[in-house]
Amino acid sequence: MNAKETTERSPIVLVNVPCPRCGGKESVAVARGKDRLCGIPGDYFAAECLGCGLWFQNPRPPLERLGDLYPDDYLPHVRPEPVVIRPGAAEYLRLHMGYAELKPDAGIRDGWTSLPIFSPVRKWLAGAALTPEYVPGGKLLEIGCASGARLLYLRRLGWEHLYGIELMPAAAAQAREAGFDVVSGQIESNLSAYPDGFFDVVVSSMVFEHLADPFAVVAEAAKKLKPGGEFLFSTIVRDSLDFKLFGDYWGGFDFPRHMVHFSLADILGMLKDRFEEPEWFYQGAPADFSRPSSWRLAEGKGGLLDRAALALASSRLGGALASAAALAGLTCRVSFRCRKKA
Repeated sequence: MNAKETTERSPIVLVNVPCPRCGGKESVAVARGKDRLCGIPGDYFAAECLGCGLWFQNPRPPLERLGDLYPDDYLPHVRPEPVVIRPGAAEYLRLHMGYAELKPDAGIRDGWTSLPIFSPVRKWLAGAALTPEYVPGGKLLEIGCASGARLLYLRRLGWEHLYGIELMPAAAAQAREAGFDVVSGQIESNLSAYPDGFFDVVVSSMVFEHLADPFAVVAEAAKKLKPGGEFLFSTIVRDSLDFKLFGDYWGGFDFPRHMVHFSLADILGMLKDRFEEPEWFYQGAPADFSRPSSWRLAEGKGGLLDRAALALASSRLGGALASAAALAGLTCRVSFRCRKKA
């Protein structure tokens, strides 16, 4: 049974909630949308806290219904593809990130993109991919590890002590089948079960926007890191070109799965008391332009921009334009790298 079938049989009754950052109970709706990605019925709202200005989903699904928001074929939860390490990436990781023994996969060539002149691009790619600096014998936790794709990549790089937390039981089971120490359930309760100062690295990919209180989870993650430990995560920010172009159709809302709609300033404020100054790396994804375009066209509200975005989406030019927008800091997907303060 997929999420759509589940919610049609048992509708989700939304609940009003206070601001997850300041606790304020006064907010005003700033966007309205539907679940155009997975089809869960209902109208959903992004609200702005009148106290601190945070945007968050209000009303939202209750915590006990979060599992119903994700269909069986939700992309991060499907069985991961085999990991491939290319020569240029392997060389950058050996020279700059401590992976001295890393070797590329046989039979794969990079050609001219492996030249040293592309080192800044390799740094961007490593940052966007949330690749940590290597810690021999180190312990690494992934918050929201899904079916284990990133854990497989990290094991291929040489990490041995890998842990994960994943909400969905089926996805967590796949990660455990691959040999990883993964627990299933709510992130908040499972994260608190680890000893303080236990991990050298904590990683999380596109998870914090799904959490009812990401601020509390970041504070807890800081406790679990050793002093100087590395914290890497990616999320969605609304101060982006695609948000300005698509408004209520913006894919970053992803109602009802995204609970918080960050600005870049929200992220930096969330980190400043516990972590050193972060680096951040924008990601390019043509789907962030093609999906809302397809939704507007399907509802009879699209135009020339939407038809062009759809035509470009699967082309090399579309990928190049998305990468250029990321390098210019215009996209909504952003990866962060920082260290816990000593």
